[in-house]
Amino acid sequence: MKNKSFLLFSLFFIFSLRLCFAQITPPNSSLISLQHFVTKQQINTYDSSFTDLHYIIGENINYLYPLYQLLGNGKKFMTDFSLPVYYDLLSQSVSFTGDYSAALEYQKMSDTTHLTDVEYRQIGKSIQQLKDIKNADAKRFITFIASNYKVIMLNEANNKPIHRAFAYSLLDVLYNRGFRYLAMEMLNPMPDHELTKLTYKTGHFATEPVAAELIRQALDLGYKLVAYQDIQGNNHTPTERDSIQALNIAKILKDDPEAKIFVYGSYGNIAENSISPDFIPMGMAFKRITGIDPLTIDQTDMTEESNFSFGKAFYDAYVEKFPLTIASIPLINDEPVNVTGTTLYDLTVIHPKTTYYFARPTWLALSNRRRPIAVKTKNQNIFLVQAYYQFESFGTKPGQVVPADQTYFSYGNGTYTLYLRRGLYILIFRDMQYKTLYTQHLEVN
Repeated sequence: MKNKSFLLFSLFFIFSLRLCFAQITPPNSSLISLQHFVTKQQINTYDSSFTDLHYIIGENINYLYPLYQLLGNGKKFMTDFSLPVYYDLLSQSVSFTGDYSAALEYQKMSDTTHLTDVEYRQIGKSIQQLKDIKNADAKRFITFIASNYKVIMLNEANNKPIHRAFAYSLLDVLYNRGFRYLAMEMLNPMPDHELTKLTYKTGHFATEPVAAELIRQALDLGYKLVAYQDIQGNNHTPTERDSIQALNIAKILKDDPEAKIFVYGSYGNIAENSISPDFIPMGMAFKRITGIDPLTIDQTDMTEESNFSFGKAFYDAYVEKFPLTIASIPLINDEPVNVTGTTLYDLTVIHPKTTYYFARPTWLALSNRRRPIAVKTKNQNIFLVQAYYQFESFGTKPGQVVPADQTYFSYGNGTYTLYLRRGLYILIFRDMQYKTLYTQHLEVN
């Protein structure tokens, strides 16, 4: 009987795996075309022996290469990592190409947990009990209280450039209030890093175009970039890693006691408390080491798709009852409240649902410093259109600089929408093999 049960379980497990593999259907026509290209037309587009994802090929950034790997060899990466991790990697990879809607769809696929009817009813009851809520403009509220803090910490989800767009909106106001250091978890901590200008050596996530704009703007304003990641993080426990991160930030204050620091981390990295007795996050460690109570601001819980199943359901219910048009902080009697009940952070930023203009998120306007530009093409083989700053491209290979924006969404007769600020650009038009078909100069007035 045991053997029969084991056999039935094994058959079910194998069938489930096959079903998962068969359901790797990309969420839009551009990705479906790319998957078909790497699996049917050009199967040697990527090196199938790689066991991890590659963005840098030789010394050049290739934004499509991780998609070749994930879409072309899904079975391998599902087996090596797990289904949730596989879809999380896809979510991050498409976000780099400017495809935010697919990033959200892949995040949905990565969440394999399901709430019960009881949990949904609990969420509904919690939302109904929220009385006298006022949703204040998050930027204005943070601006109002920023002068009371030496250290402000803000987090992000790695697959959601909307969080970087919000951080971008804070740079000017924080600089005007004396903040001169921008310490970022995403920056390359190794000796070969480049922190005085933006290159592919500035950091992995720094090559995502909105993150790149955040860094460019910080440098233009006069911020000093600080990489606080633990160089030996892979060899340390999570607590050791985050404690070293905290020490790296504390060193700024040791060297410059008057410093005011804007810290930009990811997920629970900035938390002031821990949800586990075995883990001390960086924010909590920093507070213990320095005695300074930072202002900690979470963005990950209350954004589309949230960061976990409960958060997603709570977010959906909240914005249904309280429709938002701007990033907001909930207040009761003019005091901030964490509506999810978390005690990990001081403030929760709630982002409105994204609106799109020709498949591009409108928050790509970055505080209205950029506007949508229609780029027309005539070559049917074009897949990806990228806009590079002309001043960054001189004397540098195109593959070693980061585009201001890029997209593979076209409409009409081969028209692509890019969000760009005033300036001179070099447009690069690439096919699915990432080959440059032609370039074009563009001036945005």
